Amino acid sequence: MLRYNFFCILLLSMFSEIYVSNSIYADQNIFSYNNFSIKGALEVGGAGFYLPDTNFGVGSYSHSKTRYKSDKNTSFGELYGKPILTARWRTPLGYTVFAEASAVGSTELGHGDAEVISQTSGTPRMVTLEDLHGGVEIPVQFSQQEGNIIVDGGRQKFVIDDGFLIGRGAYSSGNRGVWWYASRYAFAGPGTIRFEGKSIRSDIFMLESDSDNDANRQFDRPKTKFAGFDVSWFRSKKGGHGGADYGDRSAYVTLTYFHVLESDTSSHYDYNTRGNRTGENVLSLSWGGNIIPIKKYNISKDVTFYGNFVGEKSNHSGNGYQSVEAYGFYVEPGYTFSKLPWSPHIFYRYTKFSGNKDQKSKVKRNYDPFFLMDGKRAFYGGYWPGEVELYLVSLSNLIIHQFDITAVTPLHLFSKTDQLKIGAHFYDLSFVHASGLGYHSPSGNHISDEVDFTTEYALDSQTSGALVGGVAWAGPAQRAILAGSVPAGESVSRVHNASGIIEAFFYKRF
Repeated sequence: MLRYNFFCILLLSMFSEIYVSNSIYADQNIFSYNNFSIKGALEVGGAGFYLPDTNFGVGSYSHSKTRYKSDKNTSFGELYGKPILTARWRTPLGYTVFAEASAVGSTELGHGDAEVISQTSGTPRMVTLEDLHGGVEIPVQFSQQEGNIIVDGGRQKFVIDDGFLIGRGAYSSGNRGVWWYASRYAFAGPGTIRFEGKSIRSDIFMLESDSDNDANRQFDRPKTKFAGFDVSWFRSKKGGHGGADYGDRSAYVTLTYFHVLESDTSSHYDYNTRGNRTGENVLSLSWGGNIIPIKKYNISKDVTFYGNFVGEKSNHSGNGYQSVEAYGFYVEPGYTFSKLPWSPHIFYRYTKFSGNKDQKSKVKRNYDPFFLMDGKRAFYGGYWPGEVELYLVSLSNLIIHQFDITAVTPLHLFSKTDQLKIGAHFYDLSFVHASGLGYHSPSGNHISDEVDFTTEYALDSQTSGALVGGVAWAGPAQRAILAGSVPAGESVSRVHNASGIIEAFFYKRF
């Protein structure tokens, strides 16, 4: 009964938050004098989940004293708060000095996340430093290219394009909590040097992932120091600034390269299917938007085509491997029916992460997703393989067929400018080679099919929420995944045909 009461309370809090917040909130001015200002803001967010027949009936295990306990119908919640301080000073010389500091306080409620072995059971909570960086912004002009050079040192959020390769520097598992909401993003320094022009964006970066296996119960990614660069050509949307904001780009092409300077050996994520990241070279080519310049039939505006190809190579991998030769990519054609009511948008995305055929190979072909975030173009329908299967599969040795349709309804609930968006999302998941991950699946590589239905509401850019329902159907390879995921000594006696999820979230920035 408690799990249902908790879920209802969370839904009510989400919609009451939306109801009372009927205006756009800007960051609050704390102090200003001449060209110097200090501003403050507060982000809060929460989410609630109920998963009937969790993990196809196997449940989610949490460790209780000397034994594991399985919850067959998992319910959990997440809450976080993030206070933010920013300062800017426009100097008499024309350049701007800036600084930002923030922290994240978070807690997990209920059972904890729904992985087969829950990473966040026991209601963990923690406060951690998030952003702490500062630098200078200098206006420049190269030939016909006006823009700004920004030197930014310290802990900071850093995203290339939509975050398929680089977007998340920290993870909120273990004692940090908020496993799904994942409110931590910042990389540790030294920092970045950026050029933001009218049609060119370029970054030089030397950063480090903010890993902490002590805080994250040995579930964190390897601590990774890396250095590299990226160069983007883009077209901005009308009135937008694509050099500073990825969302303002109507089309783009980006080349990215980085080299892993040093990486530790995380006991959970750096096992033999991943190898050691140290010395690895990573090259990426990404593109997207309205890149087909044909005006007939409104193709240049209604047709979208996104994609990203990532290659990973190293001549000394460790963990039993002599080298790395791995890749991951997606291609995503889409179309907007702009002349139909609600302007529905559809897309098909084919994603493949390479993998080894067997575990005896001396060449590591299992793809490493590095610092992937779920994407900025869509909150639902991003790069994770569904809302149910999210808790089960790793983004390696995997093929994903994904179909999405979304539409913006003409309904306005609390203001003339609010937005109600509905969507349906279908996923078909299969292994490339199940044996390469140590799974025995004689009946085939198909893992699951999943359908999710979403309703997203945005009062404005500062206030949003969503309701989601979904169901996944197990394929022949699902049992192999579950058998390899349960704690030692536990057996998988029966796998149910289906597993479901109901979830909700809210977000508010004051």
